[in-house]
Amino acid sequence: MEFRGRWITLVGVAAVAGLIIAVNPASVGRALGAADPWLLVMMLPVVLLLYCVRGSTWFAVLHGARQTVGLREAIRVTITSQTFVFLPGGDLWRVPLVKVEGRAGRDVGVLTATVVFDDLVYLFVLTFAMVPVVTGTPILSIPLAVSLVPQIVIFAILLSPRVYAALAGRVATFKLFRRFRRELEVLGPTFRSLVTPRTLLPVVTLDIVAASLAIALFALALGAVHAVGPDVPHVAFTYSASQVVTNLTVVPGALGAYEGMMTGAMALQGVAPAAAATGALLYRVVNDMLMALIGLAIALLYDREQLVALRRAARPDVP
Repeated sequence: MEFRGRWITLVGVAAVAGLIIAVNPASVGRALGAADPWLLVMMLPVVLLLYCVRGSTWFAVLHGARQTVGLREAIRVTITSQTFVFLPGGDLWRVPLVKVEGRAGRDVGVLTATVVFDDLVYLFVLTFAMVPVVTGTPILSIPLAVSLVPQIVIFAILLSPRVYAALAGRVATFKLFRRFRRELEVLGPTFRSLVTPRTLLPVVTLDIVAASLAIALFALALGAVHAVGPDVPHVAFTYSASQVVTNLTVVPGALGAYEGMMTGAMALQGVAPAAAATGALLYRVVNDMLMALIGLAIALLYDREQLVALRRAARPDVP
């Protein structure tokens, strides 16, 4: 692996290592060794259901954009794309995983826009998990504002044809983005076409379910390592704030940034630093690393099925 182009990910790995060292590796090891096995087992069906819902949400967006991608393929691609979670591009890896060549009703630029729409709406919905705690503690409206303002600005740009056209045209002149000219051209118009009740209602509903499952997954990770202290609303607040803010960073998968912010936020609420760090790392292992392995397995299985189908099509007389 070349260092150039990977340095941001390497910085994230170094940050995670620094976090473990800061809270004491022995303490992290003890917390993990004493983890509740039943809660660990419960994390598997929750994370699988989470990504099935996320795939279903993307399917609803694709349907709104008139892209001929089925529900099964949308879920498969969503899970498979987790294999690239720590590479630059994030969820945009879904686009090259969708078969476009020779498929009517599929456009690379529009597909890219659906991924952007899907992610932005999900983060916006997730942000509101912070509201129950903010209503009781007004000072916490500051992190809520920090989370919401950048999202509102992004939405405002995408929903304004003139502003978006001016910015997209300027961005497309940079050498780094010239090859994405087509994607930049259709992103704004496609995004605006999706802002309809027919598309938003199912997408927001599914995103509420997905956000609840993600918070439950993090709560299970904390419970597994006996991280006692905060109640469910505070766990939801901490998870939401950490996810939204760190997703605005340039680090692929928010590696390092998420773990550090989550550990600090939980420690401020009385959770032992070792338990907080272990819970954050455990969530990362299940949500990202385990799903990356599952995604890789699905990709290999799918490729094998496609190869068998091609062979049968070439030789129909062979069973």
